[in-house]
Amino acid sequence: MDRPIEPGHESQSGNSLAELLVSLAVSSLLLLGVFGSAQSMRQSARAADNLHSLEEKARFALELLRADIRSAGFWGLNSDARALRVATGASVRCSRADVSSWAFRFDEYVAAADEWPLPCSPYGNRRQPGTDVLEIRRAGQATTGVDSRRLQVHSSRLEGIVFSAGAAPSLEGETEIRDLVVQAWYVSARSSHDSREPSLRRKTLVRGGLLRDEEILSGVEDFQVRLALDTDRDGAADRVVDPSASRPSGALVVAVRFWLLLRHDSPETGHVDGRTYTYADRAARSFDDARRRLLVNASEVVANARQG
Repeated sequence: MDRPIEPGHESQSGNSLAELLVSLAVSSLLLLGVFGSAQSMRQSARAADNLHSLEEKARFALELLRADIRSAGFWGLNSDARALRVATGASVRCSRADVSSWAFRFDEYVAAADEWPLPCSPYGNRRQPGTDVLEIRRAGQATTGVDSRRLQVHSSRLEGIVFSAGAAPSLEGETEIRDLVVQAWYVSARSSHDSREPSLRRKTLVRGGLLRDEEILSGVEDFQVRLALDTDRDGAADRVVDPSASRPSGALVVAVRFWLLLRHDSPETGHVDGRTYTYADRAARSFDDARRRLLVNASEVVANARQG
């Protein structure tokens, strides 16, 4: 026979309301910890990715600049700039301006300036304030045939001639032909991909005797240069100067030191850059825009300078 349920006597199976609330609170705390840990891991992963991206960009730019500096002042079989002359009709133009007198300064195989050295404008008509310009002049790494659309260097053991229009002047003895390389490295306040971002760029000599502006790397916001000089021509550097300093007559540039400051293209959540950046002749700088930055520098010997 079934027993009747006595009034006021309820089943005690299951949890009380208080226990349920405590359980929910503990679970919420655990979930908050998990989510916080996951967010921290995501931020750490992003920081690592951003730093790796900056390091890869820096490595690319350093390799290009060092190779260009190393080869400066190379003119083929005869690397004495004093034995190099320009054939009639050879010229260089930049945005309709004749820049031949600037381009053909062969004795200044490496030069630096803290002011814009060309009559044609930098990209977007805005050079990054306070940055330097590095000029490189040389012959190409590889020998080549005559190209009627390029300025080229025809060299022998005794002399060299820069010519155009595909007519190589005759020279005695062993000769070779290489393309003429003239470049001006600088930082623009704008990038081709994003007008709000700065970029490392260069004016470079291309076919038709034209200086073309090309972007090398976006996100570079500073470029500083110092030149190591050999003033007594004993084969060793005895003075280091900023671009604004005058170069003693007859001094050879035997090495270049330069700095690049790169920044990531977007702010990084939680990133606080507490570093003070001090380098070259720059005043101490700090940033609070949550952008991750990387300062790199390198020195490179001008391999052909000692032949001067």
